[in-house]
Amino acid sequence: AANFRDDIKAYYLARSGVTFAIAMLEDDDKTDQNYDSLNELWAQKIPPIPLGDGFVSVEITDEDSRINVNKISTGFGTVTGDNMRSFMVRFLEQFELGEDAADAIADWTDMDDFERIPGGAESNYYESLEDPYEAKNKPFDSLQELRLIKGLENETYNKVKKFLAVNSDGWININTAGKEVIMSLSDNLSREIADEILAFRVENPFPTKQDFKNNISMSEDVYNEISKFVDVKSNYFSIISRGEVNQSQKIIRAVVMRQNNKANILYWRVE
Repeated sequence: AANFRDDIKAYYLARSGVTFAIAMLEDDDKTDQNYDSLNELWAQKIPPIPLGDGFVSVEITDEDSRINVNKISTGFGTVTGDNMRSFMVRFLEQFELGEDAADAIADWTDMDDFERIPGGAESNYYESLEDPYEAKNKPFDSLQELRLIKGLENETYNKVKKFLAVNSDGWININTAGKEVIMSLSDNLSREIADEILAFRVENPFPTKQDFKNNISMSEDVYNEISKFVDVKSNYFSIISRGEVNQSQKIIRAVVMRQNNKANILYWRVE
């Protein structure tokens, strides 16, 4: 009975953390609607907060700092599916993967059962496994589905998951993206330029794309190549909220879309 009581309390503490995170994101949108960066309040690590009989801790991550795997076959805006495939290949090559894994992701999300050449995988491949299943041929509902993809099982998935997303418009926020994602924007974007971007934005986040262009020493051609991929504003955020009471812990993982000063929940999972 005591454990059941503590579980319930921990769950509601975790829920309160999600509510707190949503309020923080909505308030940020009201006070600064032009850009989002890692030096804003929502991006800071919040230590465990004593509340009631336990503690709650909250972590907010910008989903627009990550590559959306659901866009690899469709693209977005002026970015084509081929553009997204090249983007994904450059990213995966940093983890000793590449075209095969990118094609397998695209095959999982596209609407047909034709394998991409050379490294795609459709139902024919997955149904030949010891524990067979069909290719989904629909967008990912959660990032954990990547573990079903040929070449992205277990250890490989754990290496790449923090750089990938399934909920976003597709544009990468240059103020919040990690180095691995930034370097994937173009074959011509060097490690030195990526380091320059990371160093500059610590004290001077880019309020506009033009400001990004004016302050980073890259050529006009490189900027034109990557500009269609990037933005300085974010609309999608993931929230991890942990509630702890004695020996009981509940974790809620949520993804929200923020628009017009309002954040709506897209994904909710309790652990």
